[in-house]
Amino acid sequence: MAFSDFNGSRLFYEELGEGDPVLMIHAAAASGLWFGDLPARLAKTHRVIIPDLRGLGRSQRIEALAGPRAWVEDMWHIMDVTGVASAHVMGCSLGSRIAARMAIENPARVRTLTVDAPIIGISAHGNTSLSNVFGEVDEDSDQAREWAHLHGPDWREVVAFYGRARGTPGLQEYLTVRDELAQISMPTLICRGDLDDPIHPLEACFIWHKQTPRTELFVAPGMTQSSVMLERKDDFLSAFAAFLERNDKGQSQ
Repeated sequence: MAFSDFNGSRLFYEELGEGDPVLMIHAAAASGLWFGDLPARLAKTHRVIIPDLRGLGRSQRIEALAGPRAWVEDMWHIMDVTGVASAHVMGCSLGSRIAARMAIENPARVRTLTVDAPIIGISAHGNTSLSNVFGEVDEDSDQAREWAHLHGPDWREVVAFYGRARGTPGLQEYLTVRDELAQISMPTLICRGDLDDPIHPLEACFIWHKQTPRTELFVAPGMTQSSVMLERKDDFLSAFAAFLERNDKGQSQ
């Protein structure tokens, strides 16, 4: 576990294992703890880097996001301080939007891209659903217990920050990649459960698969919620290993 100061904030990250580097970017209002034992399992074959996004998890508490590019710039910084020239970049939900923007802006540093429960842009329906998620939460609810686990006892402060951060001027436009999917040039694995929802519409996976040249699509069957990383870890690990076998030389950077 380590911290690095960058652009006015202290960022937390964790490193596990050895081998080709994998950067894992967590979902909205979450932290690296959200992945559970998945990073440790990936670390059996890879060097895994798991940051907590600015303002979330074990990273420093802040009042506002430092501009629409902050989360992406933080990921480049984490790669720099860990000495990683290029990595297999994967992200879930919000993390998929950050990972996609990285792949579009600096493809030389993204060896492969993996997106789970991907979002290519927020619809009005999805925005309403998100607002409901980050509204008032009962202290005894499962959601409250999850956020306490991910962020600590001040989880309400963190979730309130995320609610403000979503409204950062230019952020939603910057992280909307719908019209730029054809620019993603590296091998890309798209993962999704088979149950639809307004925040992570299943249709987005098919749009991404159609528009990005070098994609593979894995939709987990069996009434699986949006995130394969969270709901079907064994299936995700198998799909990712097979994807790398087909698409990556496996040479350390």
